[in-house]
Amino acid sequence: MKLRVFDLNLSMGDGTDIDDYAEEGVMDFDPGILRRITRTPAERLFVARGSGDSMLPTLMNGDMVLIDPLQTRLNLDDRIWAISLYGAGAIKRLQPVAPGKVDVISDNPARENRVVDADDIRILGRVIWIGREV
Repeated sequence: MKLRVFDLNLSMGDGTDIDDYAEEGVMDFDPGILRRITRTPAERLFVARGSGDSMLPTLMNGDMVLIDPLQTRLNLDDRIWAISLYGAGAIKRLQPVAPGKVDVISDNPARENRVVDADDIRILGRVIWIGREV
């Protein structure tokens, strides 16, 4: 099964500009594994790479992430999301903390979390799979 790969290079730090991303190509993905992790049609999913260290040890620099863009509502605790924060792309955990406020969480304890207005975040999709080259 072929999945779209986008050259987003989503930051696991302060964010990367996502206004001018380009489709990089396609990658083969095992259809059996895909059926086990999502019911979203493959043509809706996309793969991107993370960049940086703020999500260590969960994600490492250069890890591939499979993003489900049909999941854009912050209704699940302890999930990782592909987001646009102030227009910059990033991969972070999100936690609602008060009406209209969201905690943007880095897994790396050396990085600070921050509370932002919910209007400043656009959820691109939920990260549903992580791949690492060895």
